[in-house]
Amino acid sequence: MIENFPNLVNYYDQQIASRSLSQKLSLDENITLYAFDQGESISRETSTNNKLLQIVEGRILLNCNQEKVELKKETLIAIHQGQVFGLEAIEPSKLLLIDLPSPQDIYR
Repeated sequence: MIENFPNLVNYYDQQIASRSLSQKLSLDENITLYAFDQGESISRETSTNNKLLQIVEGRILLNCNQEKVELKKETLIAIHQGQVFGLEAIEPSKLLLIDLPSPQDIYR
């Protein structure tokens, strides 16, 4: 269990900070908490597996498959394997990213 998990990562000027929570939760899947300063971004990339994105604080602009959507605090969204996406913080924001196992990994 992790209490007050948003406080595990801090904001830094003109940076993106991250902290893996996988080990602390004893999980194999990647679970990462990010803190984006305003204007910081993750370049567009192709998702190698399914992901869940939970906005913990702030607002983030999601660019997914050429469509832009503003994600606000307490928003949960799925990014599917093979989708091209990028993220940009509209204001200082925290994001929880959970990599989900692919079906072939579950049934091994």
